[in-house]
Amino acid sequence: QQQKQFITDASHELKTPITVIATSLKVLEMEVGHQKWIDKAQAQTEKLTELVNSLVTLSRMDEENSPLKMEPFPISGAVTETAESFRELAQTAGHPLVLAIQPELVYSGDEYAVRQLVSILLDNAVKYAAANSSVRLTLNAAGKNAELAVENAGEPIPADKLPHLFDRFYRVDDARTGAAGFGLGLAIARQIVQHHRGAIVVRSDTQATRFTVTLPLHR
Repeated sequence: QQQKQFITDASHELKTPITVIATSLKVLEMEVGHQKWIDKAQAQTEKLTELVNSLVTLSRMDEENSPLKMEPFPISGAVTETAESFRELAQTAGHPLVLAIQPELVYSGDEYAVRQLVSILLDNAVKYAAANSSVRLTLNAAGKNAELAVENAGEPIPADKLPHLFDRFYRVDDARTGAAGFGLGLAIARQIVQHHRGAIVVRSDTQATRFTVTLPLHR
């Protein structure tokens, strides 16, 4: 509990100085013109902003009263729109995006959080997909549940590491994957799923790594 409180307090304290730094860099660039050192500082500031936003999200979800707003929304449309926003990024990285989304599914939950969940899983898949391989996303009704899955080919994740993928700040060896991150995305994904009383599992073998989310359609 003390650790959670520290993360919450630190996140809020960091937001102001990071905003000041970002604003100052923009003013400096206007005065002295484009410089690579300013670009590097701005890039690192953006990474810090991303980290703080992720920490704030986690701290909000740790609260007893969930900040999520549960109401019916067209999940098929929301998932399609979110995934399509990743298509160009995935294509540029050499990973064509393949979608198989059952139309007209309606789900009762927090639409923003579900979109964030899809973004996290797709971003993760694009980062770790094998060269020149596709990333596949599926959504369909499975009994009383909606089942969302994101799959990418790539080097298999060792079995002993799979249980820790959703831990905060945990990362599989960067030297092996070649990707970088803060180790918070999947932790946020799990929190979102848990707040929706669903389940998220991951399986990885020589063929692919697949994250599967099960969300109850009726509660």
